[in-house]
Amino acid sequence: MRLASRLAIGAAVAALSAPGAFAQQPLGNAAAVQASDDTGRDVVVITGVGPVRTSDELIASTTVLDSNAVAERLAGGLGDTLSGLPGVASTSFGPGASRPIIRGLGAERVQVLANGIGVIDASAASPDHAVTSDPLGAERIEILRGPASLAYGGGATGGVVNVIDGLIVEKLPAEAFSGAGYGALTSADEGKQVAARVVGSAGNFVGVLNGSWLDAGDIDILGFALSSAARAEAIADGADPAGFANGTLPNSAVETKSLSGGLSWVGDGAFLGGAVRRAENQYGIVAEEEAFIDMQQTRYDIRGGLDLDGPISSLKASGSVVDYEHTEFEGPGEPGTRFTNEGWEARIEAGHTPIGLLEGSAGIQASKRDFAAIGDEALIGPTTTKATGLFVFETWDAGAWGLEGGLRFDDVDIDNIDFGKRGFEAWNASFGAHVHVGEHLFFGASIARTGRAPTDLELFANGPHPATAQYEIGDGALEVEKGINTEAIVRWEDDAFNVSATVYHFDFDNFVYLEDTGTVFVDPEGDLPIFQYVQAGANFTGFELQGDVQLGSAFGIDWKADASADFVRAKLDAGGNLPLIPPLTVNAGIEGELNGVTARLETQYAADQDDVATFEMPTDGYLTFDARLGFDVADGVRLMLEARNLTDEDVRVHSSPLKEIAPLTGRNFRVALRAEF
Repeated sequence: MRLASRLAIGAAVAALSAPGAFAQQPLGNAAAVQASDDTGRDVVVITGVGPVRTSDELIASTTVLDSNAVAERLAGGLGDTLSGLPGVASTSFGPGASRPIIRGLGAERVQVLANGIGVIDASAASPDHAVTSDPLGAERIEILRGPASLAYGGGATGGVVNVIDGLIVEKLPAEAFSGAGYGALTSADEGKQVAARVVGSAGNFVGVLNGSWLDAGDIDILGFALSSAARAEAIADGADPAGFANGTLPNSAVETKSLSGGLSWVGDGAFLGGAVRRAENQYGIVAEEEAFIDMQQTRYDIRGGLDLDGPISSLKASGSVVDYEHTEFEGPGEPGTRFTNEGWEARIEAGHTPIGLLEGSAGIQASKRDFAAIGDEALIGPTTTKATGLFVFETWDAGAWGLEGGLRFDDVDIDNIDFGKRGFEAWNASFGAHVHVGEHLFFGASIARTGRAPTDLELFANGPHPATAQYEIGDGALEVEKGINTEAIVRWEDDAFNVSATVYHFDFDNFVYLEDTGTVFVDPEGDLPIFQYVQAGANFTGFELQGDVQLGSAFGIDWKADASADFVRAKLDAGGNLPLIPPLTVNAGIEGELNGVTARLETQYAADQDDVATFEMPTDGYLTFDARLGFDVADGVRLMLEARNLTDEDVRVHSSPLKEIAPLTGRNFRVALRAEF
């Protein structure tokens, strides 16, 4: 066996054990989850074990949003909520389904986690499938930009989004009983949102109960749902313009419900807990007139940790078992294709005591999932995917400078009922260095070698997918996708002014992507263009800039400003562009605060995207404005009044497969109340 033959070198087979090794002090409007060490420096708290890293030691880019920041950004699904953060875009497949895109990479290259374990849903399989992670119920969300494949395997070559719900508690809370509630109304979809969380402790035991509900109708839009190009094509095909949707995006309603609970025992240097979560989601498939998805997921989690004396300083283990399914209804009472995904995932990580200046951790990760699609639009037959990874990561901190590096090996087997079995071996490695120049200036650089096994759909897909208007065909001969990522960062940090600049280049061998073949699958219910999974050399080059500044006081108001910009260019080595790549995006905001009242005005600019793939349409840029007022109406109670897309722009997102038929929401007002006790 491939894996067994390598167990003897397990200590050298490695990966980063926690995203905290990449964390960076967040800038701009993203609130940070912080603590302080005995030097007074801020520590960014990231889920997982490994050496504690202060913000001035970290090389790559991480943003941490606390629950307040998440509540301020809430916008439909997970991808739309995070979109606009540096380097982050969204698939924006209608209000019901959106998945994050990081540095132009999405789906199978951005790992969405729940408490450090994969979500085990169907969201990476297609953009019309919603992510089961609930941003409304998050205690915090961590976003890592850049390869995290050492930590989580090849599925994180683009980055990681870790949604932490806090159901399993690792430290006893300061209060025996506490809670929080949130409620909101939105105008553009007549939406209603509520969420609540309570935490209670007795002795060494801590219980957490979480619940959320969202009910929203079809969204308001400016003008026609179809773009001008799509309307012209439809008219040429004989469509009646009087039937074009105008002012409202049909079939964009959403209803979600989530209920979860956890119980933990917390001792001196140890904890053990379990949690269960039930999520239900029903939303319209915007690309089809009456079709909708009815989704359910039940998830069971267990996690424990132990601090030790001796060569092994800590142990942490976690595991999840998930039962997921959704049915794509052709209309009310007309069930169509049913997708199921049953699986489990587990991790064990061990940290060692410092050896001189060397500190790090090692571990093992394993998973199994059974994925199936049953019905007339089944893309793939039942498939079992098994994966095992071994990893190690080490840091060398000499004060003014430091080194870090790691290694990981993954063994992946994918067995399809129709096409048989494929096995893959993937190696990931990284090396980085940083140096402090004086008190405020930091330089860092890293290089990573990534390896990703193809997914079940990339190998074995063969069927129609009307939701994305594609007939998808896999390639059973695909090989491991390999890449070399180089990244450099410089930042200046002080109390009044912070700025960070990152440049990166990703050079892929055997990059897997879905290519429009230019041919059509003829079907009585509607012809579909044929898309084929292919492999080719590709490269991604980009940058991210972000900064904030304290502007001082004027008229008794404390002012601050922040801004960010990101850009990525993705090309095939043989010539041509990759599809669905976000354009240059710039965000800027100014904020004032006086006696518990805050006011913020922000704008987002997206450039035209003309660097398009074959058969792909260019997308016009846009400029939007948002405004927000926040009031501390009582101790622990905050009222928010917000207007988004104030000028009611027609916003179409190039990274969305629906950009020609579904713009984003028009002018939208939100009133929200958040209370903590």
